[in-house]
Amino acid sequence: MFGKILNFKFTSISEAKLAASFCSEKFGSKISEYNIVGLNIFISQSGDLNVSIKFENPDALKSFESNYLNIIADLKGSLVFKENNFVGVCTFTYEKEATSTEM
Repeated sequence: MFGKILNFKFTSISEAKLAASFCSEKFGSKISEYNIVGLNIFISQSGDLNVSIKFENPDALKSFESNYLNIIADLKGSLVFKENNFVGVCTFTYEKEATSTEM
């Protein structure tokens, strides 16, 4: 699995919350277009926003990357933040599924 990891540093948690809403809408609306298989968005108390986007294959990742700047253009025009991002290969992931044992 291939991933794009985005780290945004905002001056306040309020700005990070606005950006999280923006990212949820923008990236969420691109799930089928870019064959996104995983999307996680985290906010820290200090105003950091971390977004993890997983792709099934490198072609889907490349397609997303070629349009990444267009996708976040409104965010860059609206809020001031520091950005750090990288592409990686997922080496381990675990998520417990919620299940009900009641009958």
